[in-house]
Amino acid sequence: MKKAVRWLIGLLLLLPLMLLLPISSVYAQVPNRPRESTVLDETNSLSPETIQAIDRENRAWKATNEQLQVGVYMTTQLTGDIESLANEVFRKWQVGFAGSNNGVLVVIALEDRKFRIETSDRAATVLTDVTSRRILESARHFFRKDDYNGGVRYIVDAIGDAFYGTDRAQARMDELEEEQDEDNPAYFLLPVFIVVVVMILISKGGGRGGRGGRGGDRDILLWLLLNSFGNSNNHSHSSDSSGFGGGGWSGGGGGGGGASSGW
Repeated sequence: MKKAVRWLIGLLLLLPLMLLLPISSVYAQVPNRPRESTVLDETNSLSPETIQAIDRENRAWKATNEQLQVGVYMTTQLTGDIESLANEVFRKWQVGFAGSNNGVLVVIALEDRKFRIETSDRAATVLTDVTSRRILESARHFFRKDDYNGGVRYIVDAIGDAFYGTDRAQARMDELEEEQDEDNPAYFLLPVFIVVVVMILISKGGGRGGRGGRGGDRDILLWLLLNSFGNSNNHSHSSDSSGFGGGGWSGGGGGGGGASSGW
């Protein structure tokens, strides 16, 4: 009986320590904020051009009334859950300009294939949790192709679109889908197939236009084939349209919301 009591007391003493382990592991992973950029890429997956482009966006946004600021943190692997990491990095970096507090942080864990958008209280009124999730789900198309530069640029553009009413993220998605179409063999074979069918129909229809209305049927089939080819070249898209040198972080803070997803 005494031994059982000792075991129970020991377990109760260890329980608080066990609960603190995930928290302490997240704290251990939180990096210092970058000094000369709003992007920290520990995986070396982003090109200098991508990082510079995001920094330029932040400089331009600083001059607007909204004063949006977007930080990006890319890490190799999580030591805890991505929500806790994003919240702690957000607070430590103090994402967002003082006075506007429109701060947004993008956290990406490559090996875990997870990403998250974390927002300040004020930014969450524009970039809602639903919008953040939609942006991440659309960005999957880039990450599944290992196009991390395109994926990060898409997320940052889509965030900017939500604040400024632009459509840059959709343009980037259009470019990706055009590249996918060009990589598809059917994209090149379909016109050849249509030309062959049309030639066969024309050759078989010569001199027989008056028998049983077959000429009219042939014309309808020809129109359908040409129309389907035109539609294949004008496909619609269902995706939604989203550092600074010298410091960059101006001291906003406080996570207000966000969304997580994976690819």
